[in-house]
Amino acid sequence: MGNKAHVLLFSLIAPFYNVAFKSQLKSYRSLLKEHRSLLGDDIKSVLDIGCGTGALAKAFDELGYRVTAVDASTPMVAIARHNLKESGVKVVQGDFFEKLPFEDNSFDLLVASYVVHGHKFDGRERFYRESRRICRKEVLIHEFFPNRNPLVYVVEFFERSDYRNFVPKAFEELKENFPVVKEVRISSTTGWYLCRCD
Repeated sequence: MGNKAHVLLFSLIAPFYNVAFKSQLKSYRSLLKEHRSLLGDDIKSVLDIGCGTGALAKAFDELGYRVTAVDASTPMVAIARHNLKESGVKVVQGDFFEKLPFEDNSFDLLVASYVVHGHKFDGRERFYRESRRICRKEVLIHEFFPNRNPLVYVVEFFERSDYRNFVPKAFEELKENFPVVKEVRISSTTGWYLCRCD
């Protein structure tokens, strides 16, 4: 799927994603409570790429990080701004297929949750390049890990993602783009890829 079609799809389903905002926030809070120690002690600023409705950005904001959230979908940005209006999160619209509106080395940590598998290889390469450009220290990719859950396969088929090609070789692909990559399984279907930029 081309990026324009991808953005259109997520613009159309944005209101349905927002139904899960509270449960996603609860899940992200729990994950950060359990695994925050895996992140560097020197992290101050965070960029959430593909922020969707803003749940992960809010979870980081609650821990005292300086957070910016970006999404390519206009409806997702509008929903995220509504969900995050009482927080300190700055929400902007931007697309990593183009140059994001940030200077080089603007953030200590870049996070992306269920973003990378949605794109074909050339889109993932754009994501990696743009991540390395704007991130000083670490990239945290919250993604699917290899699993046998048939529901995941069905949902990803209808979302027209590149799930089947990305998930089996994600670790090797990331190692080709970042100097250090560590994988941490956090559930039967998901995990974190922790990538160093320096």
